[in-house]
Formats: sequence, structure tokens, C-alpha cells
Amino acid sequence: MGCRLAPEKLSEYHTHICMYVRETLGILAVPTKTITVDLEAYRRLESVKRDNESFSEAIKRTIPPPFDLEAYRRRLESLSLSEKAAEAIEEQILRRRRPGITDQ
Repeated sequence: MGCRLAPEKLSEYHTHICMYVRETLGILAVPTKTITVDLEAYRRLESVKRDNESFSEAIKRTIPPPFDLEAYRRRLESLSLSEKAAEAIEEQILRRRRPGITDQ
């Protein structure tokens, strides 16, 4: 399997990065996608890529996964505060809303 991008589709502004799914010793490798990036994006990625690192590893290292708000909400719901702790938090919030009130 190889890259199938017609030469006329390539320009001085874009670089084509080809990645392959290959079979090694009967074990299927991780599936990959072919992407096209402009030269500036390629140069930026190449500048952060370490010597013994693949482009995929560089991307995963430099770009954090999206924040999972639902998982965060579930985690918060699973935690519990003592009544005393909840009252202390509520009191601090109220103090911040009332001008002129300071900690005692």
C-alpha cells in the first residue's frame, strides 16, 4: 500500500504525510490515517518532534486530549463533603459577595 496523491495535487504550500496500516508477523499494527498539512504546520510539528519520536507521538505529547466535562462532573458527584466542610465553603463564598466583611 502506498500514498496515492497525484503530483499535481501537491503544491509548494502543502506537504503530504502518508502513514500506513501494515501487518507485521501476523499482528495488525495500529490503524492510521493519511493527513495533508500546509508547510507551516509541518515545520511547526517537525520543530517539536524529538529525534527518536514519531509524528504521532509528537502530536500526542504536545496536544492534550479534549477535556471530558461529563467524566469530571461524574467524578465530582461521586465525592462527598462533610456538613462542616460544605458550610465553611458556603461561608467563604458569601464573604466574597459582601463588601467590607473580612475574615475574623
